[in-house]
Amino acid sequence: MSLPHPENELRILLILEASGGGAGRHVADLALGLKARGVEVHLAYGTRRLSSPFAQGLPALREAGVELLPLPSLRRSPHPSDLEVLKALLAYTHLKGPFSLVHGHSSKGGALARLLGVLLRIPVLYTPHGVVTLSPFLSPLERLVYGGAERLLAPFTHLAIAVSPWEEEALLRLGYPKERVLVIPNGVSLTPPVPEERARLRGGLGLSPEEKAIGFLGRLDRQKDPLLALESFAHFAKEEPKGRLVVVGDGPLREAFFSRVQVLGLGERVLFLGAREGREVLPALDVLLLTSAYEGMPYVVLEAMALGVPVVSAPTPGLGKWLSEKGSALVSKRRDPQALGEALLRVFSGEELAEDLRKGAKRRVADLSVERMVEKTLQAYFALSS
Repeated sequence: MSLPHPENELRILLILEASGGGAGRHVADLALGLKARGVEVHLAYGTRRLSSPFAQGLPALREAGVELLPLPSLRRSPHPSDLEVLKALLAYTHLKGPFSLVHGHSSKGGALARLLGVLLRIPVLYTPHGVVTLSPFLSPLERLVYGGAERLLAPFTHLAIAVSPWEEEALLRLGYPKERVLVIPNGVSLTPPVPEERARLRGGLGLSPEEKAIGFLGRLDRQKDPLLALESFAHFAKEEPKGRLVVVGDGPLREAFFSRVQVLGLGERVLFLGAREGREVLPALDVLLLTSAYEGMPYVVLEAMALGVPVVSAPTPGLGKWLSEKGSALVSKRRDPQALGEALLRVFSGEELAEDLRKGAKRRVADLSVERMVEKTLQAYFALSS
């Protein structure tokens, strides 16, 4: 094993395949935070699923001193090109190393990190950002294959970092020893806008002061379930003529989503903004609507709570209970349009409930800052590299 570096010479290699959603946000925040604390940070990232927000943030990473390695051949699923990627990573480590440790993010980044760690004989960390077996959409064969892969790689993982307690439970079920699993929640550092800023943002989006803006922010796919969000809004809109659904995101269900918009006759009441940075839109919303089938620790929820935007959520496993514990969100009793639509109506039935949700959310995110996330991760690095 390589000799450990002194703390002021800690050198980290981060590996990321898909930069969309929370994984990209987490890695960018972590890289910048580590660099600000004197750590030498290298980031290897896939370019096939390069999200626009992550791509836009690459100059800031480079300017901060993060060394970047784009990997054009890196794919989501197992592929013969994985050998080419592994060779590129090995060549990079020989050129830029030795590294104190390697930290893989999401399933593919985590798998490559484990293989690299074995070859280089250095400690490996793995952050799943939503353990794949949490998905209810896996076929029995997929669950067997993906679960088997995690069980196979678990012994080569010096530390698995879960972003939520329910993700920790999923890792333990997959055979990760409890002493090698650490919960470090995602963190945000945002403050609510002043009324003038909020009014300006709403005007820029074409939202009038009297409109009640319900936001759906996420990929248009089965996990995020935008069709449930649409049907829930339709139930709400029957009772609230000034309701507007603001959609931020894109994905494979886009065509089905807009087909259903037309069937429901909601064309004028759905504002589609496409794929863009969610935190640019959140302050303009009156409510965030979450309909995900499963989640790790979604940034969009943490950001909404930090910005003072009330959250209405489906009873997503793990997350729904977490949101309910401190009254930080209104969680529907059932996962159906009527229950969620009625929850939306409740939020607008009087300011008292909305204000209670803001206060509960503020308490919930008080300790979930980017600084705390980076510090706890850095402590884990020091413990493994010493």
